[in-house]
Amino acid sequence: MTLISPTQTLTPTEAVRPVWTEADTDLWVADAGGIFGGSVDLDADGYVARDPFGRERGTFATLADAKRTLEAFLAHPAMSRYLRGSAPSAV
Repeated sequence: MTLISPTQTLTPTEAVRPVWTEADTDLWVADAGGIFGGSVDLDADGYVARDPFGRERGTFATLADAKRTLEAFLAHPAMSRYLRGSAPSAV
């Protein structure tokens, strides 16, 4: 019989809290422990949050709400492999 260990996930205390930087006018990027954690940009409709894969996660009235959405996305257990550097490499 072969035992397979479950995927290791981040506990809330281990979750990477991103560092936000205004990279350009109306563009903020998240650094999640040296890994790109997503971005927020301001357009005519509000603050648009995009995850590390470029997918739109929503448009928000405030920068804080957009950042919070990405921080919650990054804290999800499914992101633990990506944030620990074991994401598949780009070809």
